[in-house]
Amino acid sequence: MNDIKFILNGKEVVYEGDATARLLDVLRNEYKLTGVKCGCKEGECGACSVIMDGKLINSCMVAMGRANGSEIMT
Repeated sequence: MNDIKFILNGKEVVYEGDATARLLDVLRNEYKLTGVKCGCKEGECGACSVIMDGKLINSCMVAMGRANGSEIMT
């Protein structure tokens, strides 16, 4: 298990968990950012949308491993 380093809402953070975990779940459970909602779990509804490296993405469709080195805004 490798550390995943990224910038979250302007602050550098390190996630030390499962790289296959969904970004949505980590934002809600590890960082207590409950404004990111779980809607459809299929990337259709947009309730879990965040900005990752300047692009709007559905966080339910992104594994934490992809967040390494990224900038994420909720």
